[in-house]
Formats: sequence, structure tokens, C-alpha cells
Amino acid sequence: MVTSERLNSIINDFPLFAESFLKVVDKNANLIPLKLNRAQLYFHVQVERQLAETGKVRMIVLKGRQQGLSTYSTARLFHHVVTRRGRSAFILAHETTATQNLFNMTKRYFDHYPAELCPSVGSETSKSLYFDELDSGYKLATAGNKGAGRSATSQYFLGSDMAFWPNSEEHTAGILQTIPLAEGTEIIFESTANGIGNAYHSLFQK
Repeated sequence: MVTSERLNSIINDFPLFAESFLKVVDKNANLIPLKLNRAQLYFHVQVERQLAETGKVRMIVLKGRQQGLSTYSTARLFHHVVTRRGRSAFILAHETTATQNLFNMTKRYFDHYPAELCPSVGSETSKSLYFDELDSGYKLATAGNKGAGRSATSQYFLGSDMAFWPNSEEHTAGILQTIPLAEGTEIIFESTANGIGNAYHSLFQK
């Protein structure tokens, strides 16, 4: 039996939380614990350093393929909303298939999360989870709709494969207005490269 002191130490240590409570599917279709790899751990250190120094996270990442940074980011946001009250996470992906894949990943975290720790689900759709007792939620959308992400305030945002978004300038401007400048808020843009001159390239250069 895990003591409350031990449980608190796990919850406050994201790499340990991920390995203890979250599951992913490996390349052989096996369900395994999410033990952060070298790239994920490196990114985690940078994120936590910025959070400690500035009180918030504002990261833009040029990622290599198959490094697991989308997995890390979706897991980080899931950790935030299932362990804290009144928090909202929003993810915007570049196409419907990618959005569904990211939600499937998140749903897998929830489906295999320890029953004794699971927050009560107030509502669930094909791209959202709302935990009523925590008043926390997790939503995903696809970047095809110019209005996606403009209507609700979130504390945590992941822009996945931003270099491939249609209407990327409109999305970026709208989404940044929905994330407060408050301490503890997080914005992560990540993408593989997709040429020059797009909104992701311009933001990365800045």
C-alpha cells in the first residue's frame, strides 16, 4: 500500500509519476509504463528550469522524429489536470488524424490510471474529458477551423506540429490571447521543420 507521503512525492515528481501511473503503447504494440527517454528527460529539465526561473513555461521546440516530445507534452498536461483543481488544458494539432492520435494517447493515460486516484468524469466526448469534482478539463481540436481554441481560457496549451497548421497566424494570435500571463501557465509549441516563412519558423527565429 502506498502511503500518502509516498503518493505526494510521486505526484510532485513528473518523471516518477509518468513511470508509476501512465501507460503508452510501444512499437511492438505492448502496453508499457511511460518511462521518459533521453530526449524527453532533457526537455523536462529545460521546462522545469524555465518554470522555476520565470514562474511559467513558454517553449518552442524544433523536434526530431520519434523522440516522444508529443507524448511527453500530452502526459505533462494530463498530469496537471488530474492532480489540480480548476485547471484546463488545450491541444491543437495539425490534422484530424493527429488530433485523434493525441486524444487516444490521453484516453489511454486515463483508462489505465489507478482507479483509486481517478477523478470523477463529468463529461466525455470524442476529443474532451471534463472532471467535475476537480472542475478541470482536457480538450483537443484540429487546426483546420480558424476559430479553434479562441473561445475558452486555458492554463496549459500544446500546439502540436505547428509548422503544418493551416491558418497558423490566426490560430497563434487567437490562442495566445486565451492563455493568461499568470504564474504556472504553460505554452508549448512543437513541430518538425516544414520549410521557411511560416508562422512556426518565424516564431522559432524570434
